[in-house]
Amino acid sequence: MNTRSCIALILGTLLLVVNSIAAEPARVPSGSKIFVEGDQGFDVFLSAALGKKKVPVMVVADKTQADFVLEASSQSEKSGWARTIFLGQTGSNEEASVRLINAKTTEVVFAYAVNKRNSVHGKQSSAEACAKHLKDVVR
Repeated sequence: MNTRSCIALILGTLLLVVNSIAAEPARVPSGSKIFVEGDQGFDVFLSAALGKKKVPVMVVADKTQADFVLEASSQSEKSGWARTIFLGQTGSNEEASVRLINAKTTEVVFAYAVNKRNSVHGKQSSAEACAKHLKDVVR
């Protein structure tokens, strides 16, 4: 193996290592303080879901004490009479999205959106789905 191909092999290996480090998803330290910010009462559902799904974070009421801010938005669509009669669907359609922002660096470390059709438990179901996926980045 000549010097050029040896250098090319080393540079290629370094490039793969750098790319694998950069592609690794952000991690949130276990025990981090999170302030939940939401609309239309969805923040309450999300706070409860974090506890129910045993996400290892501490929810705080003071935004200035938080390590991360969890911004949440949700929308509900109740089933109408036609959907109830013709399709037999009595649940609501739920859409929710969350994003977790580092309070110090303003970096978005996690984002997730969920779309639940014919949800029997409404906002609770979408909040629990968000909490379940958030748990994957908390270590």
